[in-house]
This record gives sequence, structure tokens and C-alpha cells, in this order.
Amino acid sequence: MKVFTIFQPYEFTNTYLIGKKNCHEAILIDPGRFDITLLDLIESNHFYISHIFLTHSHINHTKGIPTLLKIYDAKIHSMKNVIHGIKTVQITGESEIHAGGFKITAIPISGHTDDSVIFKIGNMLFTGDTIKAGYTGETEGLKQQKEMTGLIRKKFFSLKSDYLIFPGHGSPSTLAAEKKTNLLLQK
Repeated sequence: MKVFTIFQPYEFTNTYLIGKKNCHEAILIDPGRFDITLLDLIESNHFYISHIFLTHSHINHTKGIPTLLKIYDAKIHSMKNVIHGIKTVQITGESEIHAGGFKITAIPISGHTDDSVIFKIGNMLFTGDTIKAGYTGETEGLKQQKEMTGLIRKKFFSLKSDYLIFPGHGSPSTLAAEKKTNLLLQK
């Protein structure tokens, strides 16, 4: 498996390109922007984007979709049924999706937004703005923060600590590090 992190200067976001060696089908997570750098990375690896996964619908994680769809016939997976006027494959609860040769588990965690979802692929968690290195995503209030952190603990703290965390902003982390050092996730 190949995982590429593309730092998008637009709002300081991360986009993730995931594919398999000798397999042309690949997926993108949170395409905040689609530019020549991302196109070159996709094409130089002989990938074809067949699926786009959105951790939530904020514009800084979705702005690249209209341009991407001019080049690739990709399905968009989101908790929202329409993004930028484009119909998506709507995620309606915790579910398993097979795309790009991967088994992807979608785990909705509301709080940062009502459409926030974490994607689990192998030992990797693509967390969007829900979990970031050392902190969690912003919420509208303390009630939502408490609910979100409770869901994170319930859904992820039972997993082995060797999971890698790939957030929508900032540097990667590990589940072990977040269990120990993320103050908002402490009981």
C-alpha cells in the first residue's frame, strides 16, 4: 500500500492519496484543492481516482472535487448526500465500504460537524478534524465536545495502540500518543 500526504497550503489542510502497487485504482481523502502537484502525483504513480472520501463537508476539505471530477469518474463518499451540487454515496452509519482494493470502515463521530466521520483502513485512522495531534476538533459548545470525546474513547480506545492517525490538519500521530497525551481525551 502507498499512502501519500499532500499538504494543501489552502487552509493548511492535508489530502491523502492511497493506492496499491501495481493497481491503477486509488482513493483520495479530503481533496481540499486539486492542483498540478496532486495531478502529477496521481499520474506518476499510474493511479486512477475511483473514490473520494470526505471526513466532513467543510470547503477546505472539499474544494478540489469539481475539478477532480472533470478528470476522473469518481464516487464521492460522505455523510452528506450532496456536496457542491454533486450527489454522493451517502454514509448513513457505521459501515464497511470496499473501494480501490481496500476495506474501509466508516465510523461517524459527530461533534466537530454533524457529518464528521473517521475512516479506518488497515491500521490507519483518517480523522479529519475530529482528532488532531494533541487535541480534538472544535465544537459548538461543551456539550458537543463532551459527546464527541466520549464517542472517540468508546470507538477507538479499545483498539490496539499501533494505529496511525492521519488528521485533516497538522502532523500525523498515533493512537498510543493520543491516549497518553491528548488532554481532551482523558477521562
